Amino acid sequence: MTKQSLLPPNASKHERDVEAVILPPLSFPNRDIWNPDKCPEHLLPHLAWALSVDNWDSNWPVERRRQVIKDSIYIHRKKGTRDAVERVVSAIRGDGTKVTEWFEDKTNLQPGDFRVDYVSTGTPVDGAELGKLVPVINSAKNVRSSLKEITITSRVEAPEKHIAMSRQAIAMKAGPWIITSMVSSSNNGMACISRQAIQVRSGPLPLVLE
Repeated sequence: MTKQSLLPPNASKHERDVEAVILPPLSFPNRDIWNPDKCPEHLLPHLAWALSVDNWDSNWPVERRRQVIKDSIYIHRKKGTRDAVERVVSAIRGDGTKVTEWFEDKTNLQPGDFRVDYVSTGTPVDGAELGKLVPVINSAKNVRSSLKEITITSRVEAPEKHIAMSRQAIAMKAGPWIITSMVSSSNNGMACISRQAIQVRSGPLPLVLE
């Protein structure tokens, strides 16, 4: 079947060659390419690049990849604010993030410092993701503020009231990471089993978060 040209009669050969490449009809409307919710999955990395997504992982679930793209627009508009830091950290995992600034905790923070409290309610946080947190925080914060510490709370809730099992292993080579508490609990009165292994290799002070 002959393709109908959309170019004017005076179009150049180059324009017609370009049209010959892009003219075959797509299986979706062209406007969907710029819509994070409707863009075909295989084109999401290109949309992320076009919208300047700072942190991207093709292994993320497709729902998270779409959300990261949508968040990127907001983050670039709000860079330098508390909300941008919370959004950029939550975009990595999709969990809850809270930023505490120095004037909200003058006992533990110096002027200009801030702390990030991160709650992991999904899959465990691994070392690769920990390494991504500091760079994305520094890219979203304002210049005058300094990241003092990151607190990560891992929480797993099971709706079944039968038995809760926890098997945890942490191996870290960083400094100075401090584990303040590790708690496994059950409210159902049935059983709670916990198996924990910790290996901490901590470097010298001061800790440089960069």
